[in-house]
Amino acid sequence: MLFIDDLLFGLPAKGLVSIFKKITEMAEYELTDESKIKEDLLLLQTMYEIDQISEEEYQKKEAEVLERLTAVREAKGGELL
Repeated sequence: MLFIDDLLFGLPAKGLVSIFKKITEMAEYELTDESKIKEDLLLLQTMYEIDQISEEEYQKKEAEVLERLTAVREAKGGELL
C-alpha cells in the first residue's frame, strides 16, 4: 500500500517541486545576468534617442538599471562600473 501511496501522491509532488526549483533557478539567473541588464540599458538608451521616452524618464530608469547592475556585480564580488 505504501508503494501505491508514493505513486499517487509522492511522485506528482516531487515533480512539481522539481519544476518550481527550475523556475526559481531560471528567474534568479535572469535577474543576475549582467548581459541581460546591459541589454536593458541599451534598449533604454535607444528608446531615449528615438524620442519614445522623455529625458526625465530616461534618467530615472537608467539609475534603476545601473543600481541593479551594481548590486549584481557586488553580489558576485566583481568590479563596479
